[in-house]
Amino acid sequence: MTTGLHKSFEERDVNGVTILTVGWALKGALESLLKERIDQLVREGRLQIVIDLKHVPYVDSSEIGRLIRAHLSVRRAGGRVRLCNLTERVSAVLRLTRLDTILDLYRTEDEALASITRSVP
Repeated sequence: MTTGLHKSFEERDVNGVTILTVGWALKGALESLLKERIDQLVREGRLQIVIDLKHVPYVDSSEIGRLIRAHLSVRRAGGRVRLCNLTERVSAVLRLTRLDTILDLYRTEDEALASITRSVP
């Protein structure tokens, strides 16, 4: 397992899965930095990504858009983005917008990692 800190998010590698833990919000400089990092991961062929949102108290429409763009970018390359540790407010927004039926949501990081293990042939 490796660890790296990118301003407002932490990056770790767990058995070939990249885990990005967002520090507070998906706005401003962090949004751009996260997009660049996900694009780089896709170019490197690292297509199993977990985004841990435990420190994000709420998401607005622009932050939801960022999550959808990350999901689509990785999906087009043949991978998957999984979201975990959502607060109740974030979960409620994703349910309200029906994105809980599109995005891969998990209660914990362990559950997200287990789903990757189950999906690998």
